[in-house]
Amino acid sequence: MLPVKIRRVFMAQHRVDFRKQHNGLLGEAYRIGADPYEGDCVLFVKKDHTQLRVLVGDGVGLYLVSRRFEGGRLRSLLSFTEEPAASSITTAELSLLLEGATF
Repeated sequence: MLPVKIRRVFMAQHRVDFRKQHNGLLGEAYRIGADPYEGDCVLFVKKDHTQLRVLVGDGVGLYLVSRRFEGGRLRSLLSFTEEPAASSITTAELSLLLEGATF
């Protein structure tokens, strides 16, 4: 899936402005205690559940993977929190979410 070794996967549970790019999302990752340069993968869900962004890094730089769901919404049970928070998910769950499966 991604060309890097993933240590942990976090799914952000707070709303994130999807106009942010690499540096803005890196700041959001640090706010929830993740470090993409150390192998942490952070998944962000757009507030209308139509798009996912995955941020992960390696020793050279950052990868920002985006997935937009055409003609529908991601069927996720995620409810957003006011303060920055994240839950830990497995790489298998990450794969299912990127494929558009119900989670």
